[in-house]
Amino acid sequence: MIGEAEVIALVDNGASHNFISHDLARKLGLAVEKGKSFGVMVGNDFTVRGECICRRVQLRIQGIELPQDYFPFELGGANVVLGISWLSTLGDVCANWRNLTMAFISEGKRVLLQGDPSLVKTVVSLKAMLKSLQREDAGYLIEFFSIGVKGEETEDPIDPTAAAVVDGFSHLFEQPTKLPSKRTTDHAIVLEANAKPPNIRPYKYSYSQKNEIKKLVGEMLVAGIIQPSTSPFASLVLLVKKKDGSLCFCVDYKALYNITIPDKFPIPSIDELLDELSRAAIFMKLDLKSGYHHIRVKEEDVPKTAFRTHEGHYEFLVMPFGLTNPLPSFKL
Repeated sequence: MIGEAEVIALVDNGASHNFISHDLARKLGLAVEKGKSFGVMVGNDFTVRGECICRRVQLRIQGIELPQDYFPFELGGANVVLGISWLSTLGDVCANWRNLTMAFISEGKRVLLQGDPSLVKTVVSLKAMLKSLQREDAGYLIEFFSIGVKGEETEDPIDPTAAAVVDGFSHLFEQPTKLPSKRTTDHAIVLEANAKPPNIRPYKYSYSQKNEIKKLVGEMLVAGIIQPSTSPFASLVLLVKKKDGSLCFCVDYKALYNITIPDKFPIPSIDELLDELSRAAIFMKLDLKSGYHHIRVKEEDVPKTAFRTHEGHYEFLVMPFGLTNPLPSFKL
């Protein structure tokens, strides 16, 4: 209780100070003093600025008076947060998180605080959760599930016809160890007449980005799809975050794109391609890994694919993403 108002108090040893809800402070008419500006880092690594404090607010918990200073703050499920500012004054504390009890000595007497089990977990409908997210504009959805491994006797049998096809082309699922063979449709990069080779300085990367670039470049060198370069061309490297949180290695070929002559021949019609499948009996949907890397770049155009990192200059031997005409080459 604060005065005659019932409040929800959260004991948080991860909070450096005590905090009180802005709305509650206004509702109770608490005296607010302006002080030095301060920053509070919240759970998503954002820092929220503040400059006010409520002095000696009388919080009463289970008959115990706790006069404390509080910083007004936008709180979520609690009205008051009791942090290290209060906990550090208690000395030894015995807490049982399963039973939600907390015991300590205050003024020579043993004090036992009992948490409210009804506040620990709440079942909420999807509709109520979506309304809350729309109102609060932020939230977390965490899903827990178990993963079971089927035994061999319970696995669904594979169709014999499909199994024969997969076994017959098992080499397609192996990790490539060499460059694709040269074809008449190897990708060409035709530049405009008298075009000046773009040579752009690399971006300034953070320490973690440098390590990630070094790792990805090393993997591509081992795979043989890039090689060290002395080309006068140089494009920039970008790291783009994917949906799974990993980083994708990309080269910004915008400057090269602007001086490349686009192809003019038409891409094959999808209707014509479907006609060629008229006698097909089995259809499979596969995700072709690094599809563009299955196509070589013409030897004379390899230097044009050069890119620069913080520790080296390299060029692609296979078709990278971001060029002007990769799709027609891939279709052909």
